[in-house]
Amino acid sequence: MVRSMVAGVAGLKAHQNKMDVIGNNIANVNTWGFKGYSYNFKDGMYTNSIKSSAGSVLAGAAGGGNASQVGYGSQLSSISNVFEPGAPSPSANPMDCMIDGTGFFLVGNMVNGSFDSVGDSGLYLSRVGIFRVDENGYLVDDQRSYVYGYAVDEGTGIPETPATAASVTLNGVAVTNFTEPKPNTTDPSKTDNATITIAGLTVRLSGDIKSENQMEDAIQEWVTYVTSSKNQAPANTTAEDGKPIVPEEYSKVKIDFLQVGRTKKDPNQTGGTPTQGDAGYDWTAQLKITSTTPGEDSMNDVDAVRNLGATGGIGGTPDEKLTVQGSTWEPGISAIYSNQLSTIKIPNDPKTGMPFDLRSYSISADGTITGVDDQERAIVIGKLALISVQNPNGLEKVDGYYYRIGDNAGAVGHEQPNTSPTGSIMGSYLEMANVDLANEFSNIITTQRGFQANSKIITVTDEMLQELVNLKR
Repeated sequence: MVRSMVAGVAGLKAHQNKMDVIGNNIANVNTWGFKGYSYNFKDGMYTNSIKSSAGSVLAGAAGGGNASQVGYGSQLSSISNVFEPGAPSPSANPMDCMIDGTGFFLVGNMVNGSFDSVGDSGLYLSRVGIFRVDENGYLVDDQRSYVYGYAVDEGTGIPETPATAASVTLNGVAVTNFTEPKPNTTDPSKTDNATITIAGLTVRLSGDIKSENQMEDAIQEWVTYVTSSKNQAPANTTAEDGKPIVPEEYSKVKIDFLQVGRTKKDPNQTGGTPTQGDAGYDWTAQLKITSTTPGEDSMNDVDAVRNLGATGGIGGTPDEKLTVQGSTWEPGISAIYSNQLSTIKIPNDPKTGMPFDLRSYSISADGTITGVDDQERAIVIGKLALISVQNPNGLEKVDGYYYRIGDNAGAVGHEQPNTSPTGSIMGSYLEMANVDLANEFSNIITTQRGFQANSKIITVTDEMLQELVNLKR
């Protein structure tokens, strides 16, 4: 009778362990990349009440007899990881990704240099692709582990250099000789609007100048006039009806008005700006001159406008930090990837020696990580590696969502995505847990009933022992 109680206790422990596994599965129903576990029972050890015996065909002998065994309940056989893929869940972050297949990401602390043996690297495997770029330009996951893959070979993966136009930003461009409205010389009943002069070109305005805002409008009106093709002509053309003829050099540049400035006039200064509005100030403008034709020689167009002899040029002081030298188009060099594993890092721009300044990222199906810089160029950063494991159930779970390569994991190798059953990469998706809630809740019911049945065995056995004790009374 005592053996039935031992079997009941063993059954209670086994069912409690199964409930622990079910509870962990349900607790992680919203954990990215989580793989559910299945609890497997086996019957416990046995004792022979009657041993088996072989039969004999000799005269007078008896036949064989089977063994009669009594068991001691159930116990744990195994807890298996169910490596079925989870459903994809869309993500707003383009650096998030998931594996559509059986492979794993390779992550962990920094390993200097490149390597080929995954099993000897001491790194972890992961199914969760929550990736970011850290302050040093390395690809990391949300647990600060470096992500490993195939780096771009030096001298390859260089983007094309687009043709650019030269530009110069000029500070302190003088705004002179702006006048107040006055009667028309030919028709005194009419009034001529105010004028403004920059770079020797005097333009009659559509209104008056009495405030800083109106001065900004006036300078913008001057820019609009001189950059209009209908007002531009060869240098030997003469002005008509008081309208200035803009030299044709202006047709090769674009002018942008950025801001206006003013300084208090010296009270002892004579001449200069006529009295009108804030007559106690000297006005300046900040202008940006850009060639309309890209290329290495485009600075010549800018300089031609700045150095016009007849009009005295635009003047002002060039801002060296905002000066852009033109460049011609140069073809890019396609990326070639290393065959060994290493960390993935934003490459350096061969022209500056500094990492590319990337604005956005994307991950393609073959694991290629691409960034886009401020010139809208695609910069290849590297390619993710997928790890194949012969026996995934030989992996050992550690903190977070990492797996350690166990002794029974079998052969472990690395492959490029989209080339084998290890799978491809789905960018802007994360893998949901593969926990089947309906199945887990049905397991809760059967486990609970099994626990109750085993507890009933203990209760009945206790009652039988109580009856045995009462026999001596």
